Parts: sequence; C-alpha cells; structure tokens
Amino acid sequence: MQNSVPAITFIMASTLREHAGLDMGLCLLLGHCLSWAGWMVLQAPVSKKYPAKLSLTSFTCFFGLIQFLVIAAFTERDPKHWKIQSAEEIYLILYAGIISSGIVLSLQTWCIQKGGPVYVATFQPVQTVLVAVMALIVLGDQLYSGGILGGLLIMVGLYLVLWGKNEEKRIVNQHNTEETTLTKNLLASNSKEEASAGAENC
Repeated sequence: MQNSVPAITFIMASTLREHAGLDMGLCLLLGHCLSWAGWMVLQAPVSKKYPAKLSLTSFTCFFGLIQFLVIAAFTERDPKHWKIQSAEEIYLILYAGIISSGIVLSLQTWCIQKGGPVYVATFQPVQTVLVAVMALIVLGDQLYSGGILGGLLIMVGLYLVLWGKNEEKRIVNQHNTEETTLTKNLLASNSKEEASAGAENC
C-alpha cells in the first residue's frame, strides 16, 4: 500500500481542500522517493571507490542521525517526547538501529555492489509480502484472497525481472565470447598468412 501513499494523500488533501498542505506533502513525498532512489544509485560508484562496507554503513548511519537530530530539534520541542517511557521503546530503538539501519544498510550496500541499484530496487515490493506473512505469524492477522493474489503477482513480477536480467547477462557474455573467438581466429589467420608469405620470400 505504501506505493499508493502519494495518490491517497493527493485525494485526501483535495477532498479536505488542504491546498497548502497538499503542495508541501507532495514535495516531501517526492523528496523522500528521490532521496531513496538517489542513495541506491550513488552506492554503486561509492562502493567501487570505497569498498569497506562496514565503515560506509557507519558513516551513512552517523550522518543520518545528525540530520534526524537537526530536524527533530525544530519539529519536536516538547522535552517529554524525547524521554524513553518504557522497555518496549528501548527494544524498538535497538531493533531500528541494529537491524533496520545497520544490518539492512550494509546488506543493501553489498547487494548494490554486486548487482547494481536496479537489482536492489526490484526487491522493494517484497517487503509488502514479508510484512503480511510476519503479521500472520506474529499478530495472527488474516490473509485474504486479494492479499494472496497480490503477493503472488509481486513474486511473479520479481521472478520475471530477475529472469530478464539473467538473460541479458547471458546474451552479453555470449556476444563477448563470440567477439573474442572471432578476434583470436583473425589473429591466427593473419599470423598464418604472414608465416606463409615469409616462407615464400625465403
């Protein structure tokens, strides 16, 4: 459903006639999408020049923390909201910091280094399927036929994208192999012609 957030936001804002909040909301959503896509695209050249994934992830998290603190200082000025109220909040903070940020960012950086940004972006819709399965197991939510059908379509789409990328790689490798073989054959025939011409001159 998160893919439909911009459309739903637009409809709700238009219905409520919140035109000022609509310019602002769409700009923030667009900025979020552009920032996330730009991060994935920029990881490919950065990981080639700086292949230390652990420290790269640490730098990403550190500068992200600074940005969040600056934004929070302007948007949340009530000191009560800055205090940790329960143990669940501590677990949530640890999970978000260790799993959602640290491990996920390092794995995404590694995947971008291996397969490219488009390969990683292709897997984004899979989180919808995983959330539905985890909600079924952990929270006991029900799965409906529409959700199951949507999950199957997402998996089929992902398989088709991966199959297409593998076919593209296979065709490129086959083309390179044919060019290499042709070059070797041309060099071999040229060397034979030069050898025969040298023998005739002798």
